Amino acid sequence: MLASDEIPVEQSVHLGFRMERQMKEKKAVKKLNKAKALLSSVLDQYASGNSAGDTRYLLRAAVSNIDQAQTSIKSTPASPAARPAKAEVAAAPAKRAARISEEGRKRLSLAAKRRWAAAKRKGARTLSAA
Repeated sequence: MLASDEIPVEQSVHLGFRMERQMKEKKAVKKLNKAKALLSSVLDQYASGNSAGDTRYLLRAAVSNIDQAQTSIKSTPASPAARPAKAEVAAAPAKRAARISEEGRKRLSLAAKRRWAAAKRKGARTLSAA
């Protein structure tokens, strides 16, 4: 059974919002600014007449609600986004990466030179894997 304040993910997606992630403050303000600009442009372009009075009133109310939302977002202290705590993974003992010694590096270099010399004697331009 769900608690009264929980909405299942399927229903939340259907309603047009997702409950899994929280929006950051900066992103919320940015989206509210876009919505405000859109509503303001609609309000400016909407025909002014008797039948448009109620619609213009609702548009103005929506713009003022956006202003209130922005001020409430800006007035709340910035806090890190509420994320579920990550499970702490037991640190494996750090293994030192195997490194080649100076002597081993020199032997590899000499072996590569011998391979190139043999390939050159055969007339090969590149060393192909045989």
